Amino acid sequence: MSHRWTCLLGQPVGHSHSPALHNAAFEALGIDAHYEAHEVEPAHLREAVEAMREPACLGGNVTAPHKQAVLPMLDGVSDVARTLGAVNTIVNRDGELWGDNTDGPGLARWLAEAGIQVRERSVLVLGAGGAARATVWALTQLGAARVHVVNRTIERAARVVCEVGGESYGPLAEAAQPACEAWDIVVNATSLGHDGEAPIVHPSCYSPHSVAIELAYNPPVSGFMQAARAAGARAENGLGMLLHQAALAFECWTGQRPPLAVYEAALAERLLQ
Repeated sequence: MSHRWTCLLGQPVGHSHSPALHNAAFEALGIDAHYEAHEVEPAHLREAVEAMREPACLGGNVTAPHKQAVLPMLDGVSDVARTLGAVNTIVNRDGELWGDNTDGPGLARWLAEAGIQVRERSVLVLGAGGAARATVWALTQLGAARVHVVNRTIERAARVVCEVGGESYGPLAEAAQPACEAWDIVVNATSLGHDGEAPIVHPSCYSPHSVAIELAYNPPVSGFMQAARAAGARAENGLGMLLHQAALAFECWTGQRPPLAVYEAALAERLLQ
């Protein structure tokens, strides 16, 4: 088959690193395919999805604001996508479109590769949006002993625990209060990191054995990470999750695992621009 293609459907898409990552991987593996970002308005989403049934299309990615809206337009979805209520990856299987979600599995794979022990550990998750849902799914899969979700709107935190997993929930302000004991892992899944802000986490939430994970990756060191390090914890950003969720999508389309070093080089070059 001549030149195959994959794409990203979203609005906006100009900020996406996906084209740089996937095109570098196609080139490195000698796969005759290309990836491009398509800015798609909600009214034109179905039309864009239908175009992906073409034999030349391997599949693609879906980003905001279409991750939920795309679900009924597909022929089937994975258990993960159904649990998370969102699709970020579409695979074309002989004209049938299958939806998946690689955010949770990507985070789980990165946590394992980064040597962050989750089994039997206590975790505090800040936020209750899509990133928090993927995080709670990953933590549950990896056998966390306790997952507590806090959010400005408590009802949304309750929904995450009810629909995805976790043991308990509460208001985001809880994190700013002195903790009875330190958490093993604290994840910032709020959107504050993207805006250069940080949720307030009391230093007593951390110990020297704690790991703080910022799901945003730009800037490389956020205010949340700085505060965690000042409290003595290890702090990591979301770059690993980004790369691994992209790699899992690539595997879904091609059956091949992309070289992460190629992804890392492509991303480093893009972040310098």
